[in-house]
Amino acid sequence: MADDATAPLKRVVHRILNATNRIVLGRGGPAWVGVLEYHLRGPALKQAWGGPLNGQGGRVALCRQIFAALRPAAIVETGTHRGTTTEFFCAFGVPVYSVEADARYHAFAVRRFRSTHHPVHLSLADSRAFLRRLAADAQFPTDGVFFYLDAHWHSDLPLAEEIAIVFDNWRRSVVMVDDFKVPGDSYSFDNFGPGAALDADYLDAVGRSDMVGFYPSLPAADETGARRGCIVVCNDPHTAEALGRLTSLRPAREAESG
Repeated sequence: MADDATAPLKRVVHRILNATNRIVLGRGGPAWVGVLEYHLRGPALKQAWGGPLNGQGGRVALCRQIFAALRPAAIVETGTHRGTTTEFFCAFGVPVYSVEADARYHAFAVRRFRSTHHPVHLSLADSRAFLRRLAADAQFPTDGVFFYLDAHWHSDLPLAEEIAIVFDNWRRSVVMVDDFKVPGDSYSFDNFGPGAALDADYLDAVGRSDMVGFYPSLPAADETGARRGCIVVCNDPHTAEALGRLTSLRPAREAESG
């Protein structure tokens, strides 16, 4: 009954927010929309996509296995959105760096983490420029970094350049690509048209013979949440050996040949 009693108030708040969004956006200030959303609808929006990593319990377990086995020196995320997955990464006790290209979502995330004591660093930028800045930062680790690449919302797909930047600048690092096609399974994935589907052909076109890939071993039917696919890649034989021992992963070459 309590929820029913507050429903009219919630509708009024949403109408006010939507009207304010239109006014603010019309004046060229999308960051203020993020601020308003945080203060008026923050608790609900903090669980975007059903929770961290698209609400996927299997993906959460996979990340935990990777972090336990490889103990990254830092975690880098491209595509902050509202910071739901960012917050999950903060639980592992290492610095977290996240970039968002949309001022609205960046502003929401800044409000979300402004009181946290964990070292989380948020940037508003193109993901490629952001990664190049990290690579040029003498204080940033050059070894054993975990990269979560999720900045592929638009027709300008940065993934190939992101992977090249990572593997050209960081040793013994691991890359997880979200929204990736898992061969022989029903996981959903991003497809932006010819040459821009996130699949094995796209990675082959990147042209890195040193790259070793792994898919989740958990079938999509047993996953929770949005059931989005992913691939985990590295370009170091010792890192590949460690990833190959994880029960949550299976070699990409086996999945793709099957």
